[in-house]
Amino acid sequence: MPSYRPFHSPRRALRRWYRTPLGRRLRQLEATYLNRAIKVPYSFTLVQLGLLGWEKRYLDPGYLPQFCIVDESPITPNLPVIRAQMDSLPLASESIDVLILPHTLEYASDQHQLLREAERILKPEGQLLILGFHPWSFYRLYRWLPGNRHDAPWRGRAVSRLTLMDRLNLLNFAAEVGAQFDFNALHSPSRWNWLHLPGAPLWTVGYAVHAIKRTYTVIPITPTAEKCPGWVPGIASTAQRRTDDSKHQSG
Repeated sequence: MPSYRPFHSPRRALRRWYRTPLGRRLRQLEATYLNRAIKVPYSFTLVQLGLLGWEKRYLDPGYLPQFCIVDESPITPNLPVIRAQMDSLPLASESIDVLILPHTLEYASDQHQLLREAERILKPEGQLLILGFHPWSFYRLYRWLPGNRHDAPWRGRAVSRLTLMDRLNLLNFAAEVGAQFDFNALHSPSRWNWLHLPGAPLWTVGYAVHAIKRTYTVIPITPTAEKCPGWVPGIASTAQRRTDDSKHQSG
């Protein structure tokens, strides 16, 4: 059984934490969700920002020829990897069909820029799948105890689901919470369940957001030509002069 020890690289520490008993439980739930959420044709291009190390647990083998990972660290998994900075992706605009961010925002140096890059490289109607940790979960409280601040996976800057939804809406994404996780179950959203209560994030450890990039075609309005009243310069003054001449003749 692997034991967890903190690493200097937060992303590397997260991957190792997923091998611990607690991490394996969350890994299984998140893999189940992603496997259900990724339902697109095999010809679609899929990109993931940040390596997890267990991608094949949720990716159907048919997706692998069109799948690629972007990561900042030099890694050599059995999958294609592009080494690049997350806030400056070497990918063409509107070239990706599905983009996966598995706990990528927590460790990004510029979360806003990362989301802007995600919006840029996604095709219109492209899908964005985000896994995140709840910032105010009871499972994270022990991070504030002395000596635990640098432990994975809690050392990242977690974003609440409401904050994330606001940011996505500003980028014209249609977003919804796809699931919430504790270490025992995957909770699918339902209109009436307890996960909609304000304190629900305290009792869960993470969430999944599914967003679709919306594009709107702007139809320019043709300006209506103003009706010209037909003024002719000088006519008024000429008419006035004729009126004055007629008065003199009659007089």
